[in-house]
Amino acid sequence: MIARLLLVGCWALAAPTPQGPGVIEGTVVNATRGQSPVAGAEVVLRAWVDGQFVPVAETRSDPSGRYRFDNLPVGPENRYLPGANWEGVHHPGPRQDLTSRQPRATVQLSVYDSVAEPSPLVIRRHDVLLRTEPGALYVTEEMLIDNPTNACYVGQAATEGAEPVTLQLAIPPGFERTTFQKEFFGRRFSLAEGKLVTSLPWPPGQRELKFTYVLPIDRKHYRWERPMDLPCSQVSVRVRTDRPEEVACNLPRGPEGTGGELRFESAHALPAGHTVRVDLGCLPIAWMTYARWLAAVALVLGITAMSLMGVLGSRRGRKPTSPASSSSVPSPGARHAARRRRKRGSSFRRAA
Repeated sequence: MIARLLLVGCWALAAPTPQGPGVIEGTVVNATRGQSPVAGAEVVLRAWVDGQFVPVAETRSDPSGRYRFDNLPVGPENRYLPGANWEGVHHPGPRQDLTSRQPRATVQLSVYDSVAEPSPLVIRRHDVLLRTEPGALYVTEEMLIDNPTNACYVGQAATEGAEPVTLQLAIPPGFERTTFQKEFFGRRFSLAEGKLVTSLPWPPGQRELKFTYVLPIDRKHYRWERPMDLPCSQVSVRVRTDRPEEVACNLPRGPEGTGGELRFESAHALPAGHTVRVDLGCLPIAWMTYARWLAAVALVLGITAMSLMGVLGSRRGRKPTSPASSSSVPSPGARHAARRRRKRGSSFRRAA
């Protein structure tokens, strides 16, 4: 809240004049219900400040769905973004530039009813690029995700108090340095139980999602596996490697790509959960992996040598058992000599 107030203050100070001739007005309509006017919707106006849009004014639509922001500064440095909140989702409108020649803008803001389940999302196109390097596999995925309905998909929380999940990326475990092409998506995805998930609402229409991640290679024969997150109309996989003859995929072979890269394409739509597999053959392993292997072998050999030395040392330290301390049974001759000694002793005591 404090950061927002500071940004609003900076916007007011940066504006040439606190008040201006600019006006942004329009109507809030419900696109799910045939463009009917929406009364009482919260309308938020954002202004461009220091590389981002920050809220600078708020109002509510009247019974006819109309709203109005006036006394706005105009000029090439003043850019605005109106939007409306409906059923817990913010629906932004188009960006507006107010100038001295065009100080007024009329903007219709469309909102949508929210639906929690089932998910209407489908992937129209899923392109994957695999690029091998010593010790690492670089993967770039690009999806065109579509919500073909006229409602906004908001997802369902698994437990009370938890965030709803609208999309989960089932990329292989052990991934490193995941980078989204658009910072907007990077801020909205988080790591949960080793998977990337988001609670981002999905209004009707299509969105492009592109991201890159790195998989460490710690074994020579490597297989990349990727279950489909959603029903997918078309999947293509391109592979750049120095050993193309060792590459195999469970998708049909397509035309050769640019630079000699291999290409595989689905022959039909794939259901959610269908796994795409690519065997990459023998891949070069980083020298650090060999170093870890050698260290592990040296540790095992050291433990084995210490155990052997301990066994040998315990055998050398044993002393042979003395005959006098032996618990064996005496021979018959020894028993007879003992009886004679006892008899002599008895006669001597009686004579005394």
